[in-house]
Amino acid sequence: MEAYIAKYGYIGIFVGTFLEGETTVLLGGIFSRLGYMNILMVMFYAFAGTLAGDCTFFSIGRCFGKSIVDRFDFIRNKVPLANRIIKHYGNFIIFIIRFLVGIRAVVLILLGCTNMRIGRFLLFSILNSVCWSILVGLVGYLFGSVVFVFLDDIKKYETIIVPVVLGLVVLFILIYRYVVNKKERETYGDQ
Repeated sequence: MEAYIAKYGYIGIFVGTFLEGETTVLLGGIFSRLGYMNILMVMFYAFAGTLAGDCTFFSIGRCFGKSIVDRFDFIRNKVPLANRIIKHYGNFIIFIIRFLVGIRAVVLILLGCTNMRIGRFLLFSILNSVCWSILVGLVGYLFGSVVFVFLDDIKKYETIIVPVVLGLVVLFILIYRYVVNKKERETYGDQ
């Protein structure tokens, strides 16, 4: 198991953070604490994947925004919510976009459709990518410390620990998304 984590873990973090990524970075932090990965490399790949994803979705919006919004129902259905969020937060939305679960890509595509300067977008995107990758990586690392304290010989229980940790992280993410979605519905309505 640890050979697969060491070999493919960083690639998984990059790909996972390119799309959304909370779970992959949390797992990377946990696996770092357990000795399978390096926490600094986890944070670096999380930063790189996050920044690449943000820039890609922004560029897609810049080049193809209106036709994409018109073509895909799942994007078109989230446009009213994304527009309210953009209008409410203005340029600060670029910084907090990483913490909006489930609509990040839509908001980035819509931001690409605006006349926002690319330099301003890059500045805020770099800042949010750094902060987010450090914060979420450290949360995973600290959670890994809790696991490490309770088990003296982690290798002996590896086949039990990895699925349990994965399950707990997924449960944590599901609860977090539920709370965020509920707050968004209360703040911005059901659309």
